[in-house]
Amino acid sequence: MNQWPDSSKSPAEPASPAWRHLLLLGVVAACLFFVGLGRLPLLEPDEGRNAEVAREMAVGGDWITPHFDSLPYLDKPALYFWLVAGSFRMFGASEWAARMPSALAALATLLLAWFLARRMSGRAASLGAGIVLAASPLFVIFARQVIFDMTLAFFVTLAMTCFWLVEESRFTRPWLELVLFASSGLAAITKGPVGFLLPFLSILAYEAIRGRMHDLKKLRWGRGLAVFCAASLPWFLAVSIRHPDFPRYAFWDESLLRFASGHAHRGGGPFYYIPVFLGGFLPWSFLLVFVAWNRRRRWKELRQEGSRPTVFLLAWVGVIFLFFSISQSKLPGYVLPATIPLSILMAQAWREVSEGDRRPDWLTAGFAALMLLGLLTAASPQLLRVAALQHRAAEKLPPATLAMLAPSLLYSGMILVALGILGRHLARHTRGRTAWWTTLATLALVFPLLLLRWIAPLRSYAAADSSRELAETIQASSERDLPVYAYHYFRTGLPFYLGRPVTLVTADGAETTSNYVVSRYDRLQHQQSSAGGAIFTSDAQLEARARSTPLLVLVRDGQAAALTGLIAGLEPLWTSWQYSVWETPGQETPAR
Repeated sequence: MNQWPDSSKSPAEPASPAWRHLLLLGVVAACLFFVGLGRLPLLEPDEGRNAEVAREMAVGGDWITPHFDSLPYLDKPALYFWLVAGSFRMFGASEWAARMPSALAALATLLLAWFLARRMSGRAASLGAGIVLAASPLFVIFARQVIFDMTLAFFVTLAMTCFWLVEESRFTRPWLELVLFASSGLAAITKGPVGFLLPFLSILAYEAIRGRMHDLKKLRWGRGLAVFCAASLPWFLAVSIRHPDFPRYAFWDESLLRFASGHAHRGGGPFYYIPVFLGGFLPWSFLLVFVAWNRRRRWKELRQEGSRPTVFLLAWVGVIFLFFSISQSKLPGYVLPATIPLSILMAQAWREVSEGDRRPDWLTAGFAALMLLGLLTAASPQLLRVAALQHRAAEKLPPATLAMLAPSLLYSGMILVALGILGRHLARHTRGRTAWWTTLATLALVFPLLLLRWIAPLRSYAAADSSRELAETIQASSERDLPVYAYHYFRTGLPFYLGRPVTLVTADGAETTSNYVVSRYDRLQHQQSSAGGAIFTSDAQLEARARSTPLLVLVRDGQAAALTGLIAGLEPLWTSWQYSVWETPGQETPAR
């Protein structure tokens, strides 16, 4: 088998040992993934909902059926909730404890990317891949959120790395094959069938491009499938015994229907992920576009044995983007696993920076694109004067955040222009390892500097979007122990911050943002009533309860008139830019 050359032959190869690279990447990861991890409150709906599911799991001790606001929550498998619940058990329920599993998964994925790049292309490429990945917006954002995608990206990366090592050893390392199948099984109980489809479709595409499909027969499929089932089936069988309708929901409603029909209302056109790629992988995305254009005449070389790493990475990226572009359900985080191979591809191309006296054309074009993007960003506040955009922005952003938007865009544009100018200067006047380091570091500063500029607007938005301040107000008031009702409007983080369920006045349960609850609403409502629960209720039941018992009622601004028409004598307790909380009189009061 072809052994990839050690990068000591490359002028860009640092003389420092591997531990220094790992130390550097560890410092970068600590700054970008862990610092201030709990400073922002939980954003809604995803972070608030996922943290509450894990809190109920940790408090209630039911590790088989996840629950949200006391209702079964089977929209996603349990593994990620186990991790967050375990973090709560160790450190207590808090924002940083909720986000810790994602940050640790990001660190582990970063180390896997470093290791894989090192095996493929040597030490210099491994360090470059680590820096590129750690400084990518999409990767940093999901490393700091209570959401499944980073954990899924780790297991997919582990599976792909294992296959690369297995093939590199000519299929003589059976234990690595077992890790490949085990990680695919764990990915499946992290986010469903997509967990094993992404790695295996990528491997299939890779071998098909090389014309070596027969190599797949060398995998020990019998033993591997047994390990896959051992990793994924116990929880699946246990939850299916408790909830016999779960297999149909998991495979039909939540997987096939979501993929084919877009019934989850997360659709987008076939080019949905182009802006996600350009913005989520900034500034490396523009450079990769120029690299691909610069090498457009060399695609025939990909069938050569020496191009095996490039084919492997391109197949990995291509399958992820194609799979989710075809899907009728789209969200930016779905393509997060593609950032790992993209980072290694960028690092492989970066070796050209240290070779010869002439800078690569794609690097010069990349810095020019960065300057142009900066100019457009700096000029974009003028668009905010358009009435239609002003109205749309006012619907999405609180007034305090909206006031910070224009200056933040202006300064962001200035940062991009300044880094573009600096990068072009360094590219022209440095050579060898110096050019490799300085240009890479300049581009790696793009997102961290933009993040610093946007901290104030992010804090403002998070404070308005989260339920933390509302819960603190309720708990600090004399009404802290009153039951809380949500009137046809729900704050997914409120049960987490209050530490107790919130009763929902609803017609179909859609306010919970749970597809499982909506699809099983009638049955769940009947079960709650039979058990004496009161998670679901109606307008009439709320009115009757409010006449005799003081309550707190949460309502969206657009429905406040309906609530005040239903219950007389309401007193305001809390007012936000989109919703308010009212206290009922708790005595016999005629309805208006």
